[in-house]
Amino acid sequence: MAPQAAQIKRYEDNNTTLSAYLSGQVQYVATGNPVVAAISRQNADKAPVPSFDAEGLAVLYRSEKNEPALKAKVDTLIEQGIKDGTLNGLSEKWLKAPLPASLGA
Repeated sequence: MAPQAAQIKRYEDNNTTLSAYLSGQVQYVATGNPVVAAISRQNADKAPVPSFDAEGLAVLYRSEKNEPALKAKVDTLIEQGIKDGTLNGLSEKWLKAPLPASLGA
C-alpha cells in the first residue's frame, strides 16, 4: 500500500509516535483515535485527518479452548451492549469515535 520510497518507522509507544508526528519527523501516522484526539487537543493546526479507515480489520478476544459458557456470556454481553448503546458510549468516551455502523450500532 505504501510507495516503494516510503520509509516505515515503528515507535515504542503513543507518546513517541505523537512527538515524531508533531516535530515533523514523519508525515503520516497509523494510530488509534485516542492519539489523534490528543494531537488535536495539543495542536489543532497539526491534527491528522483520516485517510484510511481500518474498520474492516478484525477485533478479537481470546479465551481458553473448550469454554463455551464463557464465549456465550461474552457474546451476550457484546450483543446487549450494542443494543442498549453501552458499547457505543464506551467507544465515544475512550476511542473518541462511535462504533462502526457495520456492528449494528
